Amino acid sequence: MINQPENTKEGTDVKLPQAILYNLAAIPMNIFDTVLVAWAMYFYVPPADMGRIQYLPLGIIGIVLAGGRILDAVTDPLIGYLSDNTRSRWGRRRPFVALSMPILYGSFIFIWLPPVNGNSMLNAVYLAAVLFIYYWSYTGVLIPWFAYLPEMSRKNDTRVKITTVGVIIGVVGALIGGGLSGPLMEKIGFFKMALVLGAVGFISGELSILGMPEAGRHPEVKENKGIKDFFKILKEVFGDKQVISFSGMIILAQMTYQLMLMNVPYFTTLILNRREADASLLMGQIIIIMAVAAPLWYLMLKRYPKRHVFRLILILMGLGFLGCYFIGSYPLFTPYVQANILFSLTIIPFGGMFATVLALIADITDYDELKYGKRREAVYYGVYGIVRKTGWALCSLIIMIAFTLFGYSKDNPAGVKAVWLICAACCIAALIVFIPYKLGDSKEETLQLMNPECGT
Repeated sequence: MINQPENTKEGTDVKLPQAILYNLAAIPMNIFDTVLVAWAMYFYVPPADMGRIQYLPLGIIGIVLAGGRILDAVTDPLIGYLSDNTRSRWGRRRPFVALSMPILYGSFIFIWLPPVNGNSMLNAVYLAAVLFIYYWSYTGVLIPWFAYLPEMSRKNDTRVKITTVGVIIGVVGALIGGGLSGPLMEKIGFFKMALVLGAVGFISGELSILGMPEAGRHPEVKENKGIKDFFKILKEVFGDKQVISFSGMIILAQMTYQLMLMNVPYFTTLILNRREADASLLMGQIIIIMAVAAPLWYLMLKRYPKRHVFRLILILMGLGFLGCYFIGSYPLFTPYVQANILFSLTIIPFGGMFATVLALIADITDYDELKYGKRREAVYYGVYGIVRKTGWALCSLIIMIAFTLFGYSKDNPAGVKAVWLICAACCIAALIVFIPYKLGDSKEETLQLMNPECGT
């Protein structure tokens, strides 16, 4: 049953300095993610004709990366539950961020130090172990950090402003990771590249705690009821069709970004016939375009409902990926110029997707409070972690299958091109799955839209 909203304050407007400090955590999240997604598979399984050491078979790297992501996804709601139910003099969220960040940095740099200088199963065991630590610490930072957003304000405009600032700062992190990783890798190697870029992320992540002044807050937090309460919450969450619609859409939509990053190094070297460092230039360019487009989506989100804006985003993403499939076949410009143009057009809606999704989760959290009278922010960001990382796990398997079936060499790069068609199909499927979603941009609007379906 959906309850009437309590007469609580909507929250004061969050000042820009706090929004910037809070969102500094987006820098390490995007540096680590961009470098790992774009280069880990290429590092361990380079194309056979590139003259690089192959550390693992193609089939094994896909399984290790996918298995790590699935294990990581399972931990997200647990970390969220623990964060929601934590009491400390430093608050519910900050201890997780502060303690997890150095572990995250350390595990990130050791990903690039396989013990055997050649193809070996020991490298697979090593990578799986390091990724286990990496993913746990990544979740320890990400979920509590995400969960602080709904607590900053309940005003839709303020939440959109905070997430837009987060996208811009996150783009800076992605630009550092995507734009500098290639040149640094060529000059000083993968390990030193990770050491340098990771240090930037580590410092930024720890500074973000200054934007989370929560010490002594949340007297409403109750005692932890144990594992039964945790599973009861999961049953409530995944029993709601609004959550299921959102979750299915996110799995399909956000995995396309990961597929794009994973595919760019292969596409650059095998189809565009460019140097590995040029992959970073391509990634850097498209990330800049995403940042430049962020204000456009901010204006759209202020004027139109988030659910409608997101559907437009999915359509534009699908059209962009379809256009990427034909790079090299257009009569104008060289394939490299075509890639610059098509990648840039395709990435524009991604800025809107990343700005919108966190605000949508805040709306779902409000909806949950209307139904159950509880604030469970971190659990819902944990659910977001589950579905997002499940999609990421599928990315590794999709790339592995596409490359195995169709090829990923200079003589036969069909598997690399096929990835773009897969991305386009995912966008269409995401649009269909998202049809039932109809939550509003405020508690009042959600109550008006959903009250006839109180049993939802």
